[in-house]
Amino acid sequence: MVSGVVAMVATLRQRRRTGIRRVTEEVTSAVVLRSAVVAVVLLLVAAAPARAGDRYALAGGCYAVNGLAGAESVRMQATTLGRYLLYRPDGTFVTAQGVQAAPSDWAVSEDLKTVTSGATTVPVSFAPATGCATFPEAPLNASGTPSKGTTPFGRVGGVVDGHMHWMTFEYFGGRFHCGKPWDAFGITAALPDCASIEGPGGTAAVIQNFLNYGNPAQPHDTRGYPQLTETKATNLTREGTYWRWVQRAWMAGLRLMVMSINENRVLCTLQAVRVTDCDEMATVRRGLDDMRELQRYVDAQAGGPGKGFFQIVTDPYEARRVINAGKMAVVLEIELSEPFGCRGWTVPSCDRAQVDRELDDLYRRGVRSALLLNKYDNPLTGVRFDSGAQGTLINVGNLASAGSFWSARTCTGPQRDNTIATADPGLLSAMSGLLGGPIPPPPLYPRAPHCNTRGLTDLGAHVVDSLMDKRMIVNPDHMSQAAVDATLTRLERRGYSGVISPHGWMDPGNWPRLWKLGGLAFPGHSNADQYVKEWQQYRPRATPFAFGWGYGADLGGLSTQPGAGALSYPFKSLDGTVTFERQTTGERTFDYAKEGVATYGQYADWLADLRRVGGSGLADDLWDGAEAYLEMWERAEGVPAPACAPRRQSLTRTLRLGASWTSVLRRAGQPQQRERAWSWCVQGSGNPRAADVAVLDDDGRVALVGSTAIGRKTAAVAVGSRVSGRNRIVITGRRAYEVRGGRVRAVGVATAKLARDRSALRTALRRVSAARATQAKATFVPNPEAATAATGRTLAGTGEPRTDAALTLLCSLLSGA
Repeated sequence: MVSGVVAMVATLRQRRRTGIRRVTEEVTSAVVLRSAVVAVVLLLVAAAPARAGDRYALAGGCYAVNGLAGAESVRMQATTLGRYLLYRPDGTFVTAQGVQAAPSDWAVSEDLKTVTSGATTVPVSFAPATGCATFPEAPLNASGTPSKGTTPFGRVGGVVDGHMHWMTFEYFGGRFHCGKPWDAFGITAALPDCASIEGPGGTAAVIQNFLNYGNPAQPHDTRGYPQLTETKATNLTREGTYWRWVQRAWMAGLRLMVMSINENRVLCTLQAVRVTDCDEMATVRRGLDDMRELQRYVDAQAGGPGKGFFQIVTDPYEARRVINAGKMAVVLEIELSEPFGCRGWTVPSCDRAQVDRELDDLYRRGVRSALLLNKYDNPLTGVRFDSGAQGTLINVGNLASAGSFWSARTCTGPQRDNTIATADPGLLSAMSGLLGGPIPPPPLYPRAPHCNTRGLTDLGAHVVDSLMDKRMIVNPDHMSQAAVDATLTRLERRGYSGVISPHGWMDPGNWPRLWKLGGLAFPGHSNADQYVKEWQQYRPRATPFAFGWGYGADLGGLSTQPGAGALSYPFKSLDGTVTFERQTTGERTFDYAKEGVATYGQYADWLADLRRVGGSGLADDLWDGAEAYLEMWERAEGVPAPACAPRRQSLTRTLRLGASWTSVLRRAGQPQQRERAWSWCVQGSGNPRAADVAVLDDDGRVALVGSTAIGRKTAAVAVGSRVSGRNRIVITGRRAYEVRGGRVRAVGVATAKLARDRSALRTALRRVSAARATQAKATFVPNPEAATAATGRTLAGTGEPRTDAALTLLCSLLSGA
C-alpha cells in the first residue's frame, strides 16, 4: 500500500525531490487535486518510520522491529532516553530471552540499525505497523495548550510551588513510602500494590497507619494501580506525585517548582526494614540523581532531550528561557535535619571544612536553594519547635540528634516559635521502650509563648554567608525565631534578595523583612477558604520589588493536603488556555469537590478553586509568582535592582548595541518593562514617565537603543526639541527620531542589520515611544490586618487528645510495651 502511495505522489513532484513537505509546498493544481495530495501526505506522515538518526522519535510509536522474533507489532515504550520496552498486543514483552511476561528494555543505536539488551545485540530495521496495544498510563483529563512567553527573554507568567518533595520514595530507608513518581517500566511498577511494605491487609505498617488513620493497626486496601483506593489527601505515605499528576498541575499554570530532597536520620533508624542507609547526605545524592533520571524519562516520553514538560535549571536566565518556552522550571533544594553531616549541639560532628566540601558538592550537583535544618537543633542553628504530641516525639528526636532536649524561654518580642506541649508520661514511657533505654525527663518549660534559646551559630552564619557567596536562595523556614532574626540581619547587611519562606514554618511577623529585601513569603497550603483568608490577611499593600504569591505543597513531606472545595467541572486553567475534567487514573476518579487534593494532579483543581474564592486579585498574584521568583534570583545573582539612569549621559553609555539580554541585565539592572522592549526610568524633573529603552531582536540582542527622556539625543537631534512639520519618523542611516506635536518625542540608534530594514526600524522606534517607566520609588506598605500569630504547622500531630492517644499507642506497639 505504501509503495503505491509513494508512486502516486511521485507523479506530482517537480525535478527536485525533497520529500513529503516539498510535495505539499509545490502542488499548485486544482483544489480537488490539492486535497487529494494533502490526504496522501497525511497518510504517509502517520505511517512514516523514525527519521534516520533520531532514535528518540520512536517513543510511543507502533512498529515492526524486523530482526526480532515476536516484534511484528510492538509499542515502543520509552524507559529512558534511547531505551524502549517492546510491548506486544497481548501485554507481553519482546526481550533478549524471547517473549516474556516480565519487562526488559532495549537500547536503540543512534543509526537505528541495532538494538541491545544486556549482552545481546541484534541487527534490526524499523517499519511502521498497526494493531499495537496502548501501554498503560494516566490520562491528564485536560485539553488545550499551556501558554508560552512571546520571547525567551520577556516577562514570564505562572505559579510557583516553593516547597515540594518529588523524591520521597528514597527517604526513611527506602521502604517507608509506597510508590514512586515514575518507573522505567511504567505506571504499574511506579504505583504497585503496597502489601510488600504494609503487609497483608496493611496491618503491618504501624507507623504509616498511625500517620494515615490515627490507628497503628488499621486494616486497609493495599492495592495500587489501577484501583488506588487509599490514595487520598490524608494518606501521607502513598505516592502522590506521579509524574503525570504533576504534569496536570503544570497544564493548570504551575511554571516553577522548588524541589526539596528530604531525610531524617533519627526517624529512619526506627524503621525495621530498610534497603538504604539513613545517612541524610547519601539520601540527598540519590534523590538528586533520581531527579535527573526522572527528567530523562519524561523527555523520552516527549520525543527527546529537552522536550518534556519540565527542565531542571541552575540560574534565573535558564529558568526564564524554560518558562517562556511553556515548560516548568525546577529548582533543586535540600531540607535536612543534619545537613552536611552536621549533628550535635554541644559536640558538633562537623567543622567549616566539612561544610564547605559538602556545599561545594551540592552546588556541582545543581542545588541552588537550601534550608539549614528541618526538625532538630544542629551545629548550624536552633529549630522552630513542633507542637502537640508530635512535638514530644520530635523533642526526643532532638535528644538523639542534638544530644539534648529543646531549650526554651518565654518570648519577650512579638515573634515566637511554636508552643511546646507538656509531655505525656505514658508517651515518654512508650518511647523509652522504642529507643531501647530510659529517656530522661524533658525540662520543665516556662510559660508560653515559647522561643528557642538557640539561634544561628558561628558555623551557621558561615553557611548563610556561603549561600550568598554562591548566589543561592536562602530558606530560613524551620529555624528558631532567634536564628531567623540573625539570618535576616546578615542578608540585610548585604542587601541580599535571595530569600524565601514558602511553607508556613516561620512566624509571618518576619515576612515584611523578606519582602523589603526583595524575597518571597507565603503560606504553604490549606483548604481554599483558609488559604484565601491568609492571603487577605498577610498580603502587603505594596512592596519595593516585583510581587507575587505562591504555595508550598510539601507533598511527600508528611503533610496532609487541602480538603474539598465547591469547584464545578469542567474548569479552566489560570491562563484560560486549558480545560479540565475530573482526573482519572486507572479505575480511580479523583473528584476535588468531594475529596480535595488526593494527588498532586488536584493542585490544578485547587488553583481553580482559589480563583473561585479569592477572585482575580489572588489569581493575578499567583500568576505573578514565577516572575517575582526569577527577579529575586536575578538580584541574588548580582543583577542590580531597578534604578533610574542619570539624566545626562550618552544614549549608548549603558545600553550597548548587539549586547545579549543577560549582559544588559548585568550592566543596566532590572528593567521596569520587560517584553520585546525593555525600559528604565531616567532622572530629571522633566522625565517622570520617560524611559531609556533597549529593543531586542529574536535572538535577545539589542537591536535598537532609544529614549523618550528629555535631553537624550542621537546626532544633533534631542528629545524635546522643537521640529516643524507633520508627525513622522525620520531615519538617517542608523539613527532615527519620531516627531509628534511639533517636538521630538523619541530618538534611537540601531544596529546596521536593523537599519537595513527601514520598516522594522520604524516599528522598533514605535516600541521606544510606547515604552514607559516611572521615577516613583516603590516602598513597602504593610497590610493593616497582618498579625504576628505563628502559623507553623506540625509534622503530623495536632495536639488533639485523639491524636495524642494514637501516638502513645503507636510508640507502645513499636516498643513492645
